[in-house]
Amino acid sequence: WSLENRESYLAYEGMDAMEICNYGCIVVGYNDYVPQIYDEMLQSGKRIFCTATDDNHNHGPVGTRKFDSFGGFTMIKADKLEYKTITKALTDGNFYASQGPEIHSLWFEDGKIKLTCSPADRIYISTGRRRAVCEYAENGNLLTSASFRVEPNDVYVRITVIDEKGYPANTNAYFIKDIME
Repeated sequence: WSLENRESYLAYEGMDAMEICNYGCIVVGYNDYVPQIYDEMLQSGKRIFCTATDDNHNHGPVGTRKFDSFGGFTMIKADKLEYKTITKALTDGNFYASQGPEIHSLWFEDGKIKLTCSPADRIYISTGRRRAVCEYAENGNLLTSASFRVEPNDVYVRITVIDEKGYPANTNAYFIKDIME
């Protein structure tokens, strides 16, 4: 939306998060699902989270393609629906960004990052280097879980879940130095 280039956004300092998806911009014609920008920022050393938003302007009636609600959301893991609890969850990165799929659980165990999720066509891991692994649903079945080996020379790991309609959910990045200690 702001038409910033790589040189501009990589120069930012002090950011806690970025929009991996701004659905309001998608509705008006911009390519604002940008996982590659999130990866570029992570690869440049920025430790930031990713969010998804509607940017809710509702330029069209409910049910039309110009209605920009309910296309992007940030799912927060918190024990209570209270300001202090929600803001702590956001500060700690206890959330994920989605345009539809749900991530039910995510954990690191025995050298693998694992998750369970709503039915998905494919689930893949990004690592901050030239290594990506994708699990695909086959024979008309959908996936509801995945497990990926984490390698010591990965920079970070983050998982993307794509549902059968092509909508993504993205975890935040987890840096290998933090999870393998």
